[in-house]
Amino acid sequence: MRHERLMIFGASTRAAAQSAVRARLRPLCADHFSDEDLFELAEVLPLTHYPHGLIAAAGSGPPLPWMYTGAIENHPRLLEKLAAIRPLWGNPADVVTRVRDPFAVARVLKDAGLDALRVCPQGQPPPRDGRWLVKPLRGAGGRGIQVWDNSAALSAGGPRCPYYFQRRAFGEPHSAIYLATPDRTVFIGISRQLVGEPRLNAGEFAYCGSVGPVNIGESVREQVVRCGEVVASEFGLRGLFGIDFVVEDESIAWLTEVNPRYTASVEIFETALGISFLGDHVLASAAFEEADCSRNIADDLQGRLDGARRSGAARICGKAIVYAPFTVRAPSLVEVMRIPAFADNATRIADRPRPGTIVPARAPLCTLLVDDWKWSSKSPEMLLGGFEPALSALEAHLEPDCER
Repeated sequence: MRHERLMIFGASTRAAAQSAVRARLRPLCADHFSDEDLFELAEVLPLTHYPHGLIAAAGSGPPLPWMYTGAIENHPRLLEKLAAIRPLWGNPADVVTRVRDPFAVARVLKDAGLDALRVCPQGQPPPRDGRWLVKPLRGAGGRGIQVWDNSAALSAGGPRCPYYFQRRAFGEPHSAIYLATPDRTVFIGISRQLVGEPRLNAGEFAYCGSVGPVNIGESVREQVVRCGEVVASEFGLRGLFGIDFVVEDESIAWLTEVNPRYTASVEIFETALGISFLGDHVLASAAFEEADCSRNIADDLQGRLDGARRSGAARICGKAIVYAPFTVRAPSLVEVMRIPAFADNATRIADRPRPGTIVPARAPLCTLLVDDWKWSSKSPEMLLGGFEPALSALEAHLEPDCER
């Protein structure tokens, strides 16, 4: 697999492209943003009309296999069409459709004796008492989620934007990642999620970063491990996937969503543990029907994870997605990284828009990456504290686009 080429499609492919390079793969990418640093990592295909323009992009490139990142799982018909053009390394459309059905996931968890949040269909709304969330069936990154109370508005609903109701879990948001093979599912680790952080200019439920790996109580960890195993087995998942969950009262892990693809937190685990996971994803997907080969892939990854943990060399790493506080004409973020706040704190800026790019208010502006985290508290203030010097320095270089 050394230096093999791989196409990567998604809304933002920079993190997956970086993972591909770590796995000694040569990425060829097409995404919505085409950020400056993506061109430093990969060959980039021209793309218009994301996501449906990916069909033309796939047809114009060389005959290579491909994988996807978020939020392509919301477009199963597009997945089918792309998979008909070239080999898919990841979960096919039929698997994605099943595992993205919140009612099916809730049934599977209950049948396995695991806790599951109650869900209600669009036509059977629960009381508007603030104890429920209304969520789009084809959502990603927390966009479109509202608290179901008297202020909730469903003007975006209807046949083109179906939604459902999910019982609200109160606690700390986390995510976990796994590698699924037919023989077994390897649990990789847990990260604490940053969600709806005003300091990052994020919307109330918007995903805006991760810190990890983190430790949680053994009982909750066992629930999370079991949950991943059940979901992978029942829905036939293959390769890397993740689940989002909320830890309530330090005793219950409530699954809120399944992400059947490479997730945003993969890169922090790769950096923290010194392990590349994308090669395992490729092998697990390509050899999914071969039981003996899949077993070896899982055993090999588990051995590397155990070795990294025994070595004591593992770090805690963090990423924070900074949303634009107002409509911004992007500065040169390469120049911003040269100031002491970044150089002195080993913070990097990723997902850098090209200088002069207009970034609308509340749209993702860039990502801050910290490779050696120093923290001792689970409070959001401490989690964000590691980003603070770089975040303040970045903000000082942002100016409103006065032409808009």
